[in-house]
Parts: sequence; C-alpha cells; structure tokens
Amino acid sequence: MNRKGIVLLILVCLPIGSLLGLYFWYARDLPSTDELVKVKPWTRTVLYDINGIPIRSYYEHNRVIVPLDEIPQDLTNAFIAIEDRQFYRHWGLNVFAIAKALMQDILARRIVRGASTITQQLARNLFPKHLPLERTLSRKIKEAIVAIRIERHFTKDEIMQMYLNQIYFGEGAYGVEAASRKFFGKHVSDLSLAECAMLAGIPRDPSAYSPRRHFDRAKKRQALVLASMVEMGMIMPQMAAKAKNDTIRILQTPKPEVGAYFCEYVRRQIESKYGSDAIYREGLNIYTTLDLSLQRAAEQVVESNLRSMEKRLGLAAKDTTQEHVLADSLKTDYIQGALVAIDPQTGYIKAMVGGRDFVESQWNRATQAPRQPGSAFKIFVYTAAIDNGMTPADIIMDAPIVVNMPDSTQWRPRNFTGTFSGPVTLRHALAKSINIPAVKLAERIGQETVINYARRMGIRSPLRPYMSIALGSFEVTLLELTSAIGVLAASGIRAEPMAIIRVETSDGRILEENMPSRSEVLSAQTAYIMNSMLESVVKEGTAQSIKWRGLNRTLAGKTGTTNDYTDAWFIGYCPDLIAGVWVGFDEKRSMGEKETGARVALPIWVDFMKKALENIPDRAFPEPHGIVRREICTGTGLLATSRCPSTRTEVFISGTEPLRFCDLHGSQEISSRP
Repeated sequence: MNRKGIVLLILVCLPIGSLLGLYFWYARDLPSTDELVKVKPWTRTVLYDINGIPIRSYYEHNRVIVPLDEIPQDLTNAFIAIEDRQFYRHWGLNVFAIAKALMQDILARRIVRGASTITQQLARNLFPKHLPLERTLSRKIKEAIVAIRIERHFTKDEIMQMYLNQIYFGEGAYGVEAASRKFFGKHVSDLSLAECAMLAGIPRDPSAYSPRRHFDRAKKRQALVLASMVEMGMIMPQMAAKAKNDTIRILQTPKPEVGAYFCEYVRRQIESKYGSDAIYREGLNIYTTLDLSLQRAAEQVVESNLRSMEKRLGLAAKDTTQEHVLADSLKTDYIQGALVAIDPQTGYIKAMVGGRDFVESQWNRATQAPRQPGSAFKIFVYTAAIDNGMTPADIIMDAPIVVNMPDSTQWRPRNFTGTFSGPVTLRHALAKSINIPAVKLAERIGQETVINYARRMGIRSPLRPYMSIALGSFEVTLLELTSAIGVLAASGIRAEPMAIIRVETSDGRILEENMPSRSEVLSAQTAYIMNSMLESVVKEGTAQSIKWRGLNRTLAGKTGTTNDYTDAWFIGYCPDLIAGVWVGFDEKRSMGEKETGARVALPIWVDFMKKALENIPDRAFPEPHGIVRREICTGTGLLATSRCPSTRTEVFISGTEPLRFCDLHGSQEISSRP
C-alpha cells in the first residue's frame, strides 16, 4: 500500500477508533444486557384485610405495577405528546432534537435544554446509580448508550409500560397507578381525559406542577398537554376544550390511617422473616385477619369513650396536654386505652387498637405493655378448680385470711367492698368478684396448678407461685389475656392468635399460607361450666350494667381492676367473638377513686360489641354431653328442699353434682344419681 493509501486509512480509522474507544470507555461500568433484562422496579408492600380491602402500604418507592392494557390510551398519548412525539419512530435517541438542543447549549455556553426521549428518561430512572442527575456531557453519553441498549432488547410497548410504571410524580408516588390514587383517589384505568392530561404534565417538575400544592400551575400545564395532543391529531379540539373545563377533584389530604398498630404488628413479623428489602423494595401482598369495619369501630369507640372520661374526670385532654410524649419517646402523659378482638374459633385477630395516636407513640399497648390484670385473672383460678372436680355450687368461706409470704411477711388480702359475705358458692364469688374466695381457692388447688392452667390456655408472661396470683398480681398483655380466655368461648379449644393468612410476592408467588392452629386444652364440659359462671358476671355480677347499656344477648365476661385504680379491664365474649379492653395511664398511676373495669373499660367493650355483633345472630354456648342440672340451695350448695329460702338451677359435670339434700333448712334426704 502506498503512502497516500496509508494516510487515507488512518484518516478513516482514526475517528472510528476514537468513537469505539469513547464508547467502550463510557460503557465500561454501565448495565449489561443481562442486567437490562433482569431489571425490576422497586414496588410497595400492601396489607389487605380479611375481605381483600387494602389497609396500608410500605415502600421506599410508592409504586403499583400495572400492565399497559390497563392504562388509558389517552394517558399514553398525553405522555407521547408532551414528552416524546417521535417515540414510536426513533431508536432511543431523537437526533434532530439533540442537535437543536446542542446548538442552544453552545450559544448559551452551558446546558440549558435537554432532549431526552422517553427511553432516555427510562434509562435514567432505572439506573440512577449509573446515571446521576447532574447535567454533564458524560452523563448524557452514558444515558444515550443505555437507551440504545434498551431499544435493542425491548419492544416499544414494553418500554412504554416500564416508563409509565417507573416515572416519578412527587410526594412519594412512582408510576401512573400510584400517582392516580394519590392525586385523584382512583385507579389509573378510571381516569378521564382531563385527568390524564394533568397527570402527564407533572413529571416535568413534580414540585412545581403538583395539583395538590399548585393547582393553577397544574391547570396551565394540562392545557399545554391537551394542545400538544390536538397538534398530533390524538384528540379533536372540541375534546380538548371540554377537558380543560372539566371539574377535577384532587385529594387534598390523605385518608387517615386505620389499624396502624395492627399493621406495625404485622410488619415486624414479616420483616423478621423476610427482611426489610422484601417489604420496602421487592413488594409483597400480605393478606391479614383484620376486619376493617370492626377496626374502624374499635378505634372510634376507644377514642370517644376516653374523651368522655377525660371530660368526666377533669383530666387534661389528649390534644391539650403540654407534653404529649414522655421522656422515653414511647409513652404518653394522657389516658390511654387498648382493645383486641379475636375470633375464638380460628384465632383470627379481627381488630387491634394499641393506643390513641400511633404518630405520637408507636408503643402497642395491646401487645407490648404488660400490666397487672387484677380480678380478670381469677378466670384461670376458677377454671383450674372446675377442671379438678369442684363445682359452681361448692361453698367457700368469705372471711378474713392471713397469708404467710415467702419473705416472712404477712399478706392480708381485702375485698373491694371492705366487707365479708360468709359462706358463698363459687358462682356467686366469681360473679361478684370477691377476692378472699379466689385466694382460698388458689390455696386449695395450689398456685402451681393455677399457673399450669394459665399456661395451657395461652398466658406466656412470667408467673410465679405466689398467693397473690389469684388476684392478678403478675403482668400480662391484653392480647395474651384475651386469647387465653377465648379458650372458653371455643369450648376448650385453644386457637393461637394469628394476624397473617397469606403472603405473596408481587408476581403472585405464595411465600406462606397459614391455617388456624387449634388444640384442645380443656374439656368441653369444663369450658361450658365456666361459660355459665361467667354469664352470671354479666347477668347478676360486676358486669350487669351491660344489660342496661342495651346489649341483651348471650354474653360472658370478667372485669378487672388493680390496686389504686391503676388498670381497668374487661374481657367479654360470645361464641363468635371475644374482645378485651384495657384502660390506664402509660405510667402506672391512679385514674381516680372507683375508676374500675366496670366503669371505665366495660363501656368501651359494650359500644364495640354492639357494632361488631349487629349482624351476628345470638346463640347460646354449645352444651356438650355429660352436663346435668340440679336445683340447689344457694346457702349450702346441696340439693334444694322446699324449705330452702334461696335456690337456683345449677349446672354440673356429670358425676360432680351433689347427692345430699340441704340439711341446714330442713331434714336431710338422700338422693342417688340418675
């Protein structure tokens, strides 16, 4: 080859080589073809209630992926008209637009205008680490390379779908579906032409064109989008004019969060199992046991009753206290309450109120706040007694007692009334929540036995064999206490409390599916006797105000109040639902004289159960075989005679019924079991 040919070859190869070198230099750390194919945008995790209604979302990017065929053509056209008119014609770059922008940049001696295609914008959004937002020549070159690669490996419709699901609209919303829900409160598929044009105008500058913050600017941008659509022949001028005048309703404030404490309870379980990336980036669909309608009712009745309590007692109202949150940033200085509702047959948690304001305090008083249950714990004492051969008709003496404690001190338990009733039946003692009989009963059957039954029924908190256990001196959480007592509502079957039914990935793959975990921990006969005794609490005992509060159906339950009126409880149930309520201050201090479970917690429970049970037919607790009834003398617990002044029909497990007639009010008569 002569010298002239060599020079010509060099002149040809040098620019080509320079371009190739430039390409490989800038492309060296850009996403590979495999990375392009595997790319998956971050999506959000959605929690659903038991009826499939969304409760809450968790995300770093608030994004809901929708296919292109669910996105209105008007919205796709609007983006093409305002962002990239040549989208379906170019191969990733709009050369003419680039040349025009380059001339303007040269004249201005700085980058003043971009010429990014939709594909380039997608590249920038998919790979922000590789393509940072600063306006530099090197970034534009890299962006162009990635855009060309995207065009080579995806169809135009696939690119458009990725773009519409990826683009940022401000206020945490990524993609057209999330933006549509945030600004218009509807699915993207339901958007009108006017709404489509307004939505397409936002990404240019989400802060400046937010319809929530700057509606006038958003309207001007909408008009520009509509005019561009007319220019491209996508819509008729009359359609644009009508859309410009259409009324658009913007959601000014997000809907208040419902079930925040429950959602956090679920989120912690999921994060411990699958990690935070699964929740905030990969996106999960979590189907829970919560019933949103019951949850709303629970939150409403807790708040309304506590506000009434503040007014009645002259307490500083929640909204007017000087320092809402105490020094530990968990507890508050105003009166608090918690409520849990569970289906006793399945263990499904149907409602959970962990406090009055999740924003101020995330401390869940239903699951994280152990408190003394007071007399509500007597249920386990009586259950143990009945299961070990005692009966509701057995007599126990309500009289002063002195208990020698392990530390050599003496404990003299007192009754709430300060008086003593003498001989009483177990049914009467439980119905009236008399303390001394409960202590004597625990002493008779043994504290270890009481603990064993509490454990079997579901109490997991630490318990010790002290006599004071009969009066609820050891702390438990509302959730475990409610769930444990639910064993009685389910005829002796324990259903472990559960909040999560199913967990799926964003593409529908099932990660876990949970069924109720049920086990028999009591005989159906023992449960039935206890249900009958706890019905007496409602009919004639400490919870009889339920009737005059307007809830007249088959119910059982137990009040609880601790020393100095620090904690107030009511746990009550029917065969289909059990609910527990706690009221008190976060710091253990008195609520005031005679602020008992019956006065403070029970009204919340009644208001909730009225709403929860309004569509559930009343039914009795199912009676198992092996139950017998006898007319007894309430003074002796023996079979009644015509001379007994007070009698009642009592229920017994067959074989435990009395055989002797009352010998206090008449001659002794002998009977045999049928």
